[in-house]
Amino acid sequence: MKNKKIIATLGPSSLKKSVVMKMDTLGVDIFRINLSHVKIDEFEKTIKLVQTWTKKPVCPDSEGAQLRTGIIKDNSQYLSMGSKIIIGESFDIKNILNIPINMSNPKDLLKPGDILRIDFNSVIVQIIEFNNNGIFARVIKEGIIGSNKGIGVDRKIEFPTFTKKDLLAFEISKRLELDTFFLSFCSTGEDVKNLRKLFNYPIKIISKIETNKALKNLSSICKESDGILIDRGDLSRDVPLTKIAFAQKYILDTALNLDVSTYVATNLVESMINNSEPTRAEINDIVHTLKSGANGLVLAAETAIGKFPNECVRVVSNLIKEVEQHPSKIEIKYLLNPISENIIK
Repeated sequence: MKNKKIIATLGPSSLKKSVVMKMDTLGVDIFRINLSHVKIDEFEKTIKLVQTWTKKPVCPDSEGAQLRTGIIKDNSQYLSMGSKIIIGESFDIKNILNIPINMSNPKDLLKPGDILRIDFNSVIVQIIEFNNNGIFARVIKEGIIGSNKGIGVDRKIEFPTFTKKDLLAFEISKRLELDTFFLSFCSTGEDVKNLRKLFNYPIKIISKIETNKALKNLSSICKESDGILIDRGDLSRDVPLTKIAFAQKYILDTALNLDVSTYVATNLVESMINNSEPTRAEINDIVHTLKSGANGLVLAAETAIGKFPNECVRVVSNLIKEVEQHPSKIEIKYLLNPISENIIK
């Protein structure tokens, strides 16, 4: 029996009875429902449905304090260089695109001059003007944006720990007696305490580390949490890509010293969104992540929107078994498959 855990995110590709049941058999330990990508009026139905397919825990992942795009028509919009757009709610203005966001009061949050980086710098815009028609911005790096994509701002902005949607989902979760939650954009140990206060029974909280502030308060977050999830994607907005591996090692070491379980997400087998096999680099990354002390791995886009959700779980499960069973001293016979062995003889 494997000790390392597999957390699989459910989405359009995997929210099916046959897929969930197969992933369960292949070794998934927790099924994750990302609130950022589930409508609140579908949340309860989704949880109940998945619970009829598996006995494994089905756990919500909060939206958390992050600026995001809203629902984009056809889930894709190209923004050309130099074009003028409107951010958030607006009156219809001819020939100007309107990009919705998930905040109802953007004028209280943003200001002229702010630079917004949408979906990991896929598109960059700068706010140029506020008026009665809305918030106007200019595209300074063109590209394609989609629905529910994260937006980074080039200055420090304080967001509430929970969105209105989160709070509604927590109320539903209480009715369903759910007891494990992923806390997005956790910044301090107090955030973890505040989530516990919303429930009148014990819950487990896996806090997601994805900002500089979370890194600075890592020890306090670990002490209040039942687990830590390293979201390498969102964390790379604050930490340079060249330092992400070192940030991961720092978080793993800190959590290990405080005896807190740690899980790692983002780009584990990203190539398998469209391909049936991982790259050698992905395999190497997973093996080193597990050997560095991670207690489990999180499949996100790979199982939520990818073409091969079951194959992703199979690959990760097999790699976990290899890591847990490999001999302390590696000999040539361990490395060779039967065909290679026959050729060498």
